Amino acid sequence: MQFFRTLLRDSLLKNAFYLMATNLTNLLLGFIFWVIAAIYYSPDEIGTISAVLSSMFLIAMISSLGFTTSLIFYLPRDRKNASKMINSCIIASIAVSVLFSSIYILGIDIWTPALGSIFGNLESDIIFMAVTIFSTISSLISSAFTAGKRSSFHMTKETVFGSLKILPLPLLAGFGAMGIFLSWGVGLLLSLILSLVLLSIVWKGYLPRLTLDPIIKSMAGYSAWNYLADLFYSLPRFVLPILIVNLISPESTGFFFIAFMVAGLLYGIPQSITNSLLAETSDGGKLWDKVGRAIRFNAALVIPGFLLFVFFGKFVLNLFNPNYAQNASTTLTILAAASLPLSINTIFMGIRNSQKKVKSVVKINLAISVITFVLVVPFIKVWGLNGAAAAYFVANVVCAIAVIYWMSNPAEFISNQFKYNRKEGSG
Repeated sequence: MQFFRTLLRDSLLKNAFYLMATNLTNLLLGFIFWVIAAIYYSPDEIGTISAVLSSMFLIAMISSLGFTTSLIFYLPRDRKNASKMINSCIIASIAVSVLFSSIYILGIDIWTPALGSIFGNLESDIIFMAVTIFSTISSLISSAFTAGKRSSFHMTKETVFGSLKILPLPLLAGFGAMGIFLSWGVGLLLSLILSLVLLSIVWKGYLPRLTLDPIIKSMAGYSAWNYLADLFYSLPRFVLPILIVNLISPESTGFFFIAFMVAGLLYGIPQSITNSLLAETSDGGKLWDKVGRAIRFNAALVIPGFLLFVFFGKFVLNLFNPNYAQNASTTLTILAAASLPLSINTIFMGIRNSQKKVKSVVKINLAISVITFVLVVPFIKVWGLNGAAAAYFVANVVCAIAVIYWMSNPAEFISNQFKYNRKEGSG
């Protein structure tokens, strides 16, 4: 009880808790989604659409232009222009989403020839583009909720999305693999409609408008660096399934996709904490006062979480389908182990983001991506699916060691944080 009382009193931890609860809810609803999908769709169809979803996630992330982090940083600092800022970010991101979706569809035989059967007709192309746009807008609205310290609304949005994407699955089975993607799109669209209503509560007077205000120019530098950071951060997660579908098989892609989704519950812990940290420090909160609590809270959740996956990961995968437990349990263990060095990297990057020192965030994420992609092909040739997970694990370990070395003089590092706090307090 004392833990929950402390949690409710501390806006940093409360905001982070809602974000983590959202990740858990997504996992549970995702579990139901894929279990039902496994009943009505073949393993090949599930593997194929897993690669399509990974492609969609990647394009949506690229289309966000770094605004997901920038909104968390700038909205608390400029509340009177919240509507202009949110709408301008959404319109700019939609335009980029249309562009990159078109490029992806036109070059499908180059990027992922194995997915050529999914595309090639106007209806499928339009559906892919529309769902990608929905996903892009959804991520921006989530950031607006976090910036307003109303992560509970983000949880509501994701719960509605997770629930409503399940219902159409049996009805759309006749469309094959595309039926899964359509179900995903239906859930996204309906959750977005609700989100726009909730957004007007968080940011008073908000109304969706077709506007591209010059206000986003002031966000350009910070957004550009975060754009690169987000791109490099997301590349391994979204590109690995695409590589696996080409190097191994669509079925193996499905195994990896589910394992990564489950491990993502652990990855979401430091990410949720750093997003909350950024929102707290953006409206005048002192950074180092919050960092210690963030680190302790992260360790108290990630370490036991990793141990749970070591002992019960196979059981969790078995709930999805016995095939997943048989083929991806070791993969899940390796991916879960990656959460330990990933936590070090993520929290350090959160600190640097709060200080607007985004170049170091880009460097770390770039290094993780490069190391992962250098290792993944030879690792897959030796260890198969486990090799893809091992490449991601090694990349995070190498960068965590670099981060620890970077902070090798703790006294100097802490002194710098206090200097930063005094500067913020006097500003």
